[in-house]
Amino acid sequence: MSTSTTNQEQESIVNKNISDIDKILSASSQYVTIQAGGKGMLQFLPQKGINEVEKMYNGQPVKKIRFIVFDPNTGSNTEKFFDVGKRSARLIVDKLKAGHRTLKIERIGSGKDTLYIPTEVSSVG
Repeated sequence: MSTSTTNQEQESIVNKNISDIDKILSASSQYVTIQAGGKGMLQFLPQKGINEVEKMYNGQPVKKIRFIVFDPNTGSNTEKFFDVGKRSARLIVDKLKAGHRTLKIERIGSGKDTLYIPTEVSSVG
């Protein structure tokens, strides 16, 4: 049994190290990225502005909606950009109009078929 405990401990250490690296990489970027199938918690700052931006995707210019956000789970209030397509932006804006600022964002799909699904998070206070 000690072998399985050792394997579990090693797996726990590996997962912690990967998580630490993810935090370092996230902190060094000015953009929020959520992996396909992943989820993240974001605090939206609509008072800082919501803009349409043009980005290159596969050599083609595409229009994205840029939100200014920060990740409340990092303990840092570093503002970052969260760029999404218009379908995702409509879903997020509906939540913002309803007064929600902290949203759990789930990414579904990849490439041009990416959709970010926002879910409101009940805030304390």
